[in-house]
Amino acid sequence: MTDLSAIHMTPHREYQPKVGISACLAGHAVRYDAGHKYHDLIMRELGPWLDLQVFCPEADAGLGIPRPPIRLVETSEGAISAIGVETPELDVTSALKEGTKGFALKQAQELCAYIVKSRSPSCGSGSTPVHDETGSISRDGDGLLVSDLKKACPGLLIIEESDLDSVEKCRAFLEECYALSER
Repeated sequence: MTDLSAIHMTPHREYQPKVGISACLAGHAVRYDAGHKYHDLIMRELGPWLDLQVFCPEADAGLGIPRPPIRLVETSEGAISAIGVETPELDVTSALKEGTKGFALKQAQELCAYIVKSRSPSCGSGSTPVHDETGSISRDGDGLLVSDLKKACPGLLIIEESDLDSVEKCRAFLEECYALSER
C-alpha cells in the first residue's frame, strides 16, 4: 500500500495516476437534462491528486444537450439496446457504441481507474436498470461504456461515485490508484 504522506502534490499531472471520470461528476453540464451531478467530495479529495480524464459517452457520441432520456432494454435474444424512455422508436445504441469504441480501445488503455455515474445507461457499473421488452426492470447491469471498458480493459478499476461517499473511502481509492499506477 502506498504511503500518501510521502506523495507530494505536484502541478505536473504527468506524475499523477490517470483516472477517468464521468463528466457530469466533474460538474460538466452534459446530462440529458443539461444538468450535472457535481460530486464535491470526489473533486475535493481526489481532484488535486489524480490526473482526471473527463469523458461523457452520450455527449461525445453527438446525442446533444439536452437530449431525450434513454434506458437500457434487453431483447429476448439477450441483446442490449439504448432506447428512448418517452420515444421507444429512438435507438441510440449504435451512436453510443461507436462513440465509446475509440475511447474504450485507445484512451482508456492509459487509465488505472475510472469513476463512473451510478445507474447511468452509459456509465453505471452493475447498478443500471435493464428493462425487458415490456418495459419492466428485469435486472441491474452495466451501462454501455462500462460494458465496453470491462471487455477492452479487464484490469481497469471501475468504481461508481456512490462507492466514494466518505473521506476514508476516497483515500483508500486514492491509495489503490497510486499502487496500480506503480505497476
